Amino acid sequence: MSLDKPRTVFICSCERSMPGFGDSVRRGCKDAQVQSGDQLCGAEIERIRNRLSEGGAITIACTQQAPLFREVAEEIGFAGDLDFVNIREAAGWSAEAASAGPKAAALVAMVAEPTSPPALVTLRSNGVVLVYGRDQAAMEVACQLAGDLDVTVLLTRPAEVTPNRVWDFPVVRGRIRNAQGHLGAFELIVDDFALPVPSSRDRLRFGAARDGAISKADIVIDLSGGVPLFPAHDLRAGYLKADSADRAAVTAVIAKAAGLVGEFDKPRYIDFSADLCAHSRSRIIGCTRCLDLCPTGAIASADDHVIVDAEICAGCGNCAAACPTGAAAYAVPDAQTLLRRLRSLLVTYREAGGRDPVVLFHDGYHGEPLIDALARFGPGLPANVLPVA
Repeated sequence: MSLDKPRTVFICSCERSMPGFGDSVRRGCKDAQVQSGDQLCGAEIERIRNRLSEGGAITIACTQQAPLFREVAEEIGFAGDLDFVNIREAAGWSAEAASAGPKAAALVAMVAEPTSPPALVTLRSNGVVLVYGRDQAAMEVACQLAGDLDVTVLLTRPAEVTPNRVWDFPVVRGRIRNAQGHLGAFELIVDDFALPVPSSRDRLRFGAARDGAISKADIVIDLSGGVPLFPAHDLRAGYLKADSADRAAVTAVIAKAAGLVGEFDKPRYIDFSADLCAHSRSRIIGCTRCLDLCPTGAIASADDHVIVDAEICAGCGNCAAACPTGAAAYAVPDAQTLLRRLRSLLVTYREAGGRDPVVLFHDGYHGEPLIDALARFGPGLPANVLPVA
């Protein structure tokens, strides 16, 4: 298959630990200038440097050393298109590596397919932290963060907590009844809210309590040991939960919280068209598939349609897969880009001599490490199984 533009493709045998696949890539990617090597990240790196100095479109069939190659490109001011593709774990390290040439060509062609960057959602955090806990552990976390962040401690069902000699941060009592929001925009409703008595001596004592207090924060650290405040809590940006007895987990939470200050971009995973939504008409509820399936609670009813909170959406794609009308469409990548990539993958695989292709869709968080482990410690993927992230 012809690529979208003239392109140089570097194929490496990774110190001859796998076939070179150069001939297969030439056969499948007809417009590519294919250069083969055995150690392009080491003894042969000058070949990469020299080609980068010429500009243009370049694909390097190695993802492990991508940081090194990007560093070289930056040093010489490379301004062209630079892509990387993993053919080692996906094709070369396999019991069927000798037959995996068409797969390697197909993967090279797929990564060369042009893509558009997704729309982004910006989350802004000023470093206002609420530490929600029960005991001295919450106080210790607050002490470590107070030098850099704006910290408040909320103690629920507090055990005996020794008052600070100097109050560097507020400490209050309360129980979170309801929580909503995301990094930079959490809003919490607190019952049994009370301020500490200034004369607290050996342990903190609190004054009169009231319900319905509202607290706002950019970051929430939950050391309470209770039920998480959010569904799929590990996917809620800015919400950090740890067992207060697990020192390693608490240390990790402190480090992560310290880095959650500033502006953070995340993809807008779902392209939603309200006019296509079949949720409700004339106050009669119709489709609720996405509401039932969303693990993060990012979808809510809004009259005749639903709304998708892009700041909360974690991109699982359940809503897009279940939507009967196409109102919710997955946007990372968008459908047209994905179809172009699949067409390039399958056409190139066939033209390079491959047969009976099986497309394996996987995610990057869980699926990619499994493919890597299978290649390193097992037989690897079969030659006709084409992985697509």
